[in-house]
Amino acid sequence: MNKIYIIVVLVIFLFSCKNDSKKTLPTITGKAGEVVVVIEKNVESSDAGQLLKKILTQEVIGLPQAEPSFDYVNIPTNAFSSIFKSHRNIIVCELNKSEEKGKIIVKKDVWASPQIFINIIAKSETILESLIKTNENLIISSLLEAEEQRIVDNYTKYQDKSISNEILKKYDISLKIPKGFTLDLAKDNFAWISHETPQVSQGIFIYYYNYTDTNQFSKQSLIDARDEFLKKYVPGPRENSYMSTEHNYEINYHEFMIDSVYIAKLMGLWKVEGDYMGGPFVSYSTPDTKRGRLVTVEGYVYAPRFEKRNYIRQVEGILSTIKIK
Repeated sequence: MNKIYIIVVLVIFLFSCKNDSKKTLPTITGKAGEVVVVIEKNVESSDAGQLLKKILTQEVIGLPQAEPSFDYVNIPTNAFSSIFKSHRNIIVCELNKSEEKGKIIVKKDVWASPQIFINIIAKSETILESLIKTNENLIISSLLEAEEQRIVDNYTKYQDKSISNEILKKYDISLKIPKGFTLDLAKDNFAWISHETPQVSQGIFIYYYNYTDTNQFSKQSLIDARDEFLKKYVPGPRENSYMSTEHNYEINYHEFMIDSVYIAKLMGLWKVEGDYMGGPFVSYSTPDTKRGRLVTVEGYVYAPRFEKRNYIRQVEGILSTIKIK
């Protein structure tokens, strides 16, 4: 009996230590959209290092001015101390002669939480370059998903349940709306939620209409529906002005799944007909077959004096929480 008791206590102790170690991880540091790349100077200047930098700093789609996907911060290996190990996004590039084929390891919460850690290991610079080129999507998607999850976790923690519940009750649509937003308009098939500061405006539109044909999910059909709703419900600051789509700029169209639910995504620029306002937008459209409707949730940003990458990612974080009830 004593032996059994000792074993049980030991198991509980080990389990407790494991949980405590997770709890005691420090909170991440660093700015949103920033990535620390730990790499030797000679490797960074090689084709492999330059390729990695090019991938990380490639231009974000759908913004009015050029902005990098990530802010690149280079740290030499010998300078990678504890002060940098708590950073939110870390990539470590290693040359290891014993590593025959090369590999990429993606881990969470290695030195801090919620952290993403990517370790790229190769025998030579040539293999390293090939490894980076082959796994470009893995590298970028791992970083973007980590950034989005942090946003969603924060919105879940600081959710304005009164607005979320009102949207759910009126439209049978679940969205995690964070505190600081207000419900500005709630028509039968259109809602407008916004967060306003003296210098930045972030907003969410929700609208839906009858769904009869899969062709309604084509890029042009979604743009046409968007323009129709915004002209009707989103006036500009001047008489007869209204929000619309900037058709002289490329609108990106992408299809993907969220929890086995089909999403058609648009990213582009909005403008105000009859005025000079404009900025980026992103929309998610999905079928509600239960009610025979096509549902769109959209986020926009107006921030004429600031870079917009992080602001548009924040509103897209809200869109990513969509669930049709």
